[in-house]
Amino acid sequence: MKTIKNSKLLLKILSGLIAIVLWFAITYTEDPAISQTLTGVNLEIKGEDALNANGFAIVNKDELPAISVVIGGSRSNVISALGEIYASVDVSHIKKSGTNSLLVSYSYPANQVVLERAKIKEISVETEALVSREIPVKTEVTNRDKNSGVIVKSVSNTETVTVSGAESDIYKIAYAKVEIDASKISKTSTQECLYGLYTEKGTLVSEENIVRKSRETVTVESTVYEKKELAVKVVPGKESREEYDFLVKNTEKATVEVGLDEGVELKYIEAVVTPQKGKNSYEAQLIVPEGVYVPEEDMTFSVTGEILQKVLGEISVSVEAVNVPDGKTAVITPKEKTITVKTVQPLSDVKLKATVDVGNMTGSEEILPVIAETDGGAEIIGTYSVMVKLETGE
Repeated sequence: MKTIKNSKLLLKILSGLIAIVLWFAITYTEDPAISQTLTGVNLEIKGEDALNANGFAIVNKDELPAISVVIGGSRSNVISALGEIYASVDVSHIKKSGTNSLLVSYSYPANQVVLERAKIKEISVETEALVSREIPVKTEVTNRDKNSGVIVKSVSNTETVTVSGAESDIYKIAYAKVEIDASKISKTSTQECLYGLYTEKGTLVSEENIVRKSRETVTVESTVYEKKELAVKVVPGKESREEYDFLVKNTEKATVEVGLDEGVELKYIEAVVTPQKGKNSYEAQLIVPEGVYVPEEDMTFSVTGEILQKVLGEISVSVEAVNVPDGKTAVITPKEKTITVKTVQPLSDVKLKATVDVGNMTGSEEILPVIAETDGGAEIIGTYSVMVKLETGE
């Protein structure tokens, strides 16, 4: 009984194999007629140059409907025809903005296959006025942290590029941007770079509806500086600095990385705020002197603090002589000098030093200027002088 069951199973398997072999034999030797559905058929837009010459451009190309067809013929002909089937619309006669209904034409090798069905017979194409604008070019240095020893400044020699296309698309563009990878820049160099088009919010604009650009690349000069970290000193703007000072309580940026030209030496860099009553949170703007480079993204930062009004005060200080010739004694009259200062500090906290340089005296008695200095927390108001008499003796 077991042998009989096994024999039946083997017969079923054998029958299945024979059926498959026969199917393949018929399919590949008889070349039967079939129908094949094709999706994603390429849509060709003809006459676009003529449309642009008429002053119009197509918008929303990416929203045109997907094209699908059904073709029929022998299996071998259908397979060979797959790459030769496409749809097209002609836009050369359009001379207005708006929605335009266009007939869809289908191209296929008629001697091999037949077009059994085409779902889409016409499509709507949106057109707008063709406009051109000059778009400002800016550069952005990326991967700055991967090149720790240097700081890279990249500037485009091309200030603007002219871009043409559909009105709504062109007016979305705020700027053209070139990205320079700092990790790949080791020395000062010049290169041609591709750029992207961006909206005000920094979104990359699709170039699907861009008709033409005045140039595909821009020339960028990259300068490599030795990186240096400077302290940031927050101060009121020039129009307020005479009367106010700024007391920092919290800052987003206590130091900033800069590049310095050869020979330039700085201990700190200033950032200004505009004093406002009742306000303690500000956006500070770095003031970059000549010969210093600071990346654009580091130019502003948040700071909280207090605007303090300066007041005038007087401090009496003893005047000391410096560079006294050997064998001489400098007699200063008056020995005590009252110096006016403007400060936000209590006068008792102001450290004041007053000196008179007698090293260049040509006579035995002269009126010389007093050099008054503070520790930086106060401003000296006015100029001062004393009578100096050189006498023999230590």
